[in-house]
Amino acid sequence: MKKNYPEKIFTGILVCILILLVLNILSYLDFYYNNLEQRDYFFRKTNFNLERNAPTIFSSSLHFTASILLAIIAFSKLSIKKVKSFWIFLSILILFIGLDELLVIHEKVGRAFGENVETSGIFFFAWVVPYGIALILIGLTLLKSLLKLPKKTRLNFIMAGAIFVSGAMVIEMFTGWYVEYNQLQNENLLRVPDTFILSTFEELFEMIGIGFFVYSILDFIREYKIKT
Repeated sequence: MKKNYPEKIFTGILVCILILLVLNILSYLDFYYNNLEQRDYFFRKTNFNLERNAPTIFSSSLHFTASILLAIIAFSKLSIKKVKSFWIFLSILILFIGLDELLVIHEKVGRAFGENVETSGIFFFAWVVPYGIALILIGLTLLKSLLKLPKKTRLNFIMAGAIFVSGAMVIEMFTGWYVEYNQLQNENLLRVPDTFILSTFEELFEMIGIGFFVYSILDFIREYKIKT
């Protein structure tokens, strides 16, 4: 396999993201200006803010790919991987996030959490509270092993995580505040241009983040020529 395959794969991922972005914008413009219903087929299958469609499947497939690659590293004979449990845990974590993307687990958690705790402002979407706490705990747990990675891999992993979390948590929290502040109704969120832009950036950051993570893992594999 050619030495520049991680870059080529990442370029392919970015092209796919660009195509999905264009379709997302076109379907929204069609939906908005022609006053279509939310069940419009093109809109449902391409909108970034809806589930179980092309963007969701693509994003989940990137997570599953990353999970498999992490598992390969975990069970390889490579000494530089340092702590085997780190790679196994990371593989399981990314697998869960991919399943969450497909099955919308976070929204179910949010509904259950919101029934017992009143949330508002940046915590308007209740799921960000338990997931935020989990993120901090997981980050602290993995920090020691992360710091043992080669410098390039460590920085790549941190950058990928920062990009992903910026979309999944930071923009989501701002969107929650914006929705509450402007008293927007749930049934109108898909039609309001402001929330469309926010949700587009949210999913865009998530896809670029996990795409760069896949690249980072492939770069690590290339650099250290993993053998199972």
